[in-house]
Amino acid sequence: MATVKLGSSITGQHSLWRYMSIDKLINLLEVKSLYFTPLSYYAKSDPFEGYLPKVAFEALATVLGSSYKELETVYSQLNELAENSRKSGAINTIGEELLAQLRTRLDSQNDFIKEAYKTIAKGITVNCWHRNPQESEAMWRLYSENGKGIAIKTSIDSLKKSIESVDQNLLVQVGTVKYLDFNDQNISPKDCVIDGHLSPLLKRASFSHENEVRLFTIPEIDYKSLGGFEPKAQSVALNIEELIEEIYISPFASEPFVSSTIAICKKYGINPRIITKSTLLDGHEELLDTLGVW
Repeated sequence: MATVKLGSSITGQHSLWRYMSIDKLINLLEVKSLYFTPLSYYAKSDPFEGYLPKVAFEALATVLGSSYKELETVYSQLNELAENSRKSGAINTIGEELLAQLRTRLDSQNDFIKEAYKTIAKGITVNCWHRNPQESEAMWRLYSENGKGIAIKTSIDSLKKSIESVDQNLLVQVGTVKYLDFNDQNISPKDCVIDGHLSPLLKRASFSHENEVRLFTIPEIDYKSLGGFEPKAQSVALNIEELIEEIYISPFASEPFVSSTIAICKKYGINPRIITKSTLLDGHEELLDTLGVW
């Protein structure tokens, strides 16, 4: 069975929204699964996806660099011995070969660590939701093409149940994205840890308007063949009835989009009573009626 692990940054009662075009809604209802995108696919929209603030990378380098420093010390000692041998005219062929191999290993270790981190981080797949107790006008504008958009409203609990109710062998983790200035030297490495993770729950402060909650999976990677690893999208099956609490139609939408959306949802067995045309832009005239109370 699938397991959905909630981080301490999120609770089951939090309301989540996923704003999308009508074609993506149809696809969701048809395939009954969520599309998890590798972080590498965001290279154009945000090339920093999967990366860490400078202070976190510095802390990570300190930890990873401990073994490197030990090897560097050994190399220095061996090189000193080899240099003394050379001066005396006694060339140790085997020793020289071992020294050269150790130098090669030292030179390649940094490249390997960088490549390993990049491969792991960029291979993580994510599915993103907007956390908010109510609708977001900004999100409607971002995800409603020509005013034609919809939003699925759910909760952490409903989302968790919808995935765990389907027989599939995978672990999905959930956490709230933290937004930081990646160049801020006043933050500490501890500030960069969310729910025990670094990537993928860190983003730059410029994206804080997204107020994002992420579902993510971490790929299994053979470190002996890093160069052959290709990040792949993943489909996570779910129970649509468990997932959808309400469907909202964009406040910018008009007919026939509204009635067409309702008709499409009905064909997929969605109860019309949970489909709502957003009233985000309604009610302003009624406020004037309060002037006539005396």
